[in-house]
Amino acid sequence: MSLTMKRVLGLMVVVLCVTIGMFTTRFITRTLLLEQAHEQGADRLLTYVGDIRQTLSRFHHLPYLIAEHQSSLRLIQGDSSVKKSVDEYLTQLDKAANTKGWFLLDLQGKLQASSRDKLEWDPKDGLAIAQLVSNTDGEIITFNYLAETEARYYLAAPIYTDSKLIGIAVARVDLDKLSDSWLASNERVLISDDSNKFFLSSSKTLTPALLNQSESVIFSPLSFYDGTQTQALTVNNDAFLVQIVQFDDLKWHIYYLTPLKRVSQMVNWVGFASVIVLALLFVMALFMYERQQKLKSKQQIQTLIAESEDRLRGVFSKTNVGLLLLNQTGKISYINPTGLRYFSLSDALASDIYAWQLFETFSGNSAVMTLLKELPKHRDIIDITDVEAMAMRSDGSRFPVLFSMTLLPKQTEIGFIVTILDISKRKKAENALKRANSELELRVLERTSALEAAQDELVQNSKMTALGKMSSVITHELNQPLTGIKTLLSSSALLIERDKTDLLLSNMSLVNRLVDRMAGMTSQLKVFAYNQPETLMAISIADVLQETLRIHQQPLENVDVRVRMPSQLPAIQGNNRRLSQVLGNLIVNAVDALSSVTDPCLTISATQHSDTEVKLEIIDNGCGVDSDTLQHLFEPFYTKKQSGDGLGLGLAITLNNVKEMYGTISGRNNHTGGGMTFSLLFKVA
Repeated sequence: MSLTMKRVLGLMVVVLCVTIGMFTTRFITRTLLLEQAHEQGADRLLTYVGDIRQTLSRFHHLPYLIAEHQSSLRLIQGDSSVKKSVDEYLTQLDKAANTKGWFLLDLQGKLQASSRDKLEWDPKDGLAIAQLVSNTDGEIITFNYLAETEARYYLAAPIYTDSKLIGIAVARVDLDKLSDSWLASNERVLISDDSNKFFLSSSKTLTPALLNQSESVIFSPLSFYDGTQTQALTVNNDAFLVQIVQFDDLKWHIYYLTPLKRVSQMVNWVGFASVIVLALLFVMALFMYERQQKLKSKQQIQTLIAESEDRLRGVFSKTNVGLLLLNQTGKISYINPTGLRYFSLSDALASDIYAWQLFETFSGNSAVMTLLKELPKHRDIIDITDVEAMAMRSDGSRFPVLFSMTLLPKQTEIGFIVTILDISKRKKAENALKRANSELELRVLERTSALEAAQDELVQNSKMTALGKMSSVITHELNQPLTGIKTLLSSSALLIERDKTDLLLSNMSLVNRLVDRMAGMTSQLKVFAYNQPETLMAISIADVLQETLRIHQQPLENVDVRVRMPSQLPAIQGNNRRLSQVLGNLIVNAVDALSSVTDPCLTISATQHSDTEVKLEIIDNGCGVDSDTLQHLFEPFYTKKQSGDGLGLGLAITLNNVKEMYGTISGRNNHTGGGMTFSLLFKVA
């Protein structure tokens, strides 16, 4: 079995023994504490039983004070004139005895006089007391029962005159007086009736109302090792040891509760202390055992280290890497044949030099030589892997090497292992690769310069092509109205000479229309060329659409316009003027596409596309466009309209406006029904 397995097994045994000891200690402690609490509780319960008996006995003869009162005898015999004085007398007795009421009853249990308000008397109590008195031989009887959570306790005595029973004297005892002394001692004493309904408690937290809730009160049996049986009470997770005595005459149950919280705390403390003590004992025993084992194995380790060093030298002599074993001061204690060949050393020469003497100081990595010189200072932090350095042969020639050094355990005489790998061939290859990379970089720079020049020329050609296209479109669009204006002006000169004013006015009207047409073309160019940014804000698509439809009411007069938009559509991030221009351009294009359709229909719908976007779609059932036009739909100066109907800037301006509002727009042909659909996405404000 290995040493690790032995330690694991020993630890498991320790844990098992500590666990068994802890549970045994906890069990014994809990048993002793419960027995002590049971004995103390029994003594206290007997004390409280005597206290209850003594307190109740002080009230036993109170009803005779009424039975011997002359005015009370006269009232019960029918003299109602003395009722007031009797009530006052009963009130005085009530205050003096500190009771809860004095009452005078007839033989049927009806109230004749009282120290309290009549509303405090229950006629049912009178009937029950009268029945009990009729079955006695003139002794004082007790009557008690539980009304809701209040216990009523009565003392009743028969009233005689000439050996004839004429009435009943009743005194109601205040049972709360029983718990006054209990509260002072801060102990928990409970009283319940014969149906186990609690009506009196000395605890402010264990009230009768709480205890009579069956779901919060749990009684469970509890037994001791000697066979003694008792009970435990759990109320809202608080546990108590319960001891009970029954009054046979009153049919009461007296409970004395001992809190088990302190017992549990003491058990936990003792268990914790036992764990610490047992753990310390086992740790000390384990420490002594480990110490003996270490002393026995130390000699074995020294022998194994010596054997390991011999085997290590044997392995080093067969490797193809230079290996050096250094002592604590950095002197070479062994160098393998590959190392001797690297440094051109003989065995005699290698046995009397320090490792730092094999590395040059005037070039390469002199830090290696400095480190080897100061090995004792840096012993605890040395762990070097694959550091390039320049080594030096015995003839003075230099060669590049990869230097690695590892610290050995302190138990060995050898302090460090140094690994040397000759990288002369690799350095030559690296130098050749660097030269090739430098040449490649020069070629790339030359090619990049040529490509940049070609790109600049291509951009310039594209600009000239776009300028030529724009010039040809503008020239073509403006030449026609200019030619018309020139012709109309020539004819106007002739009309002036002939004094034909009506025709002259007609010509001037045509000139104005041609000028307006030219102004419209130039305004489109101005909007396309100069697009001033504006502040974006939260705007309503519904409000802007309503205004735009009102502006284009006339061209839409013969079109079936359908608007589908939810009432709770969120506002978008945009600008009223730009959105109105976008909707206007798309509606005008749709009207142009619907000019040759029998039942023109334009559908405008808006929905919330996602949490951050609103989608707007404008759908018509017009003629649509071909695939070639669809690819150039938003390019400036691209149009399929006849000459004079526009410059082809409408959708280009629309695209710019949508982009300025951080939205997107796309157009597609409808698969069914013909026509086109323009889809726009806007950001939710």
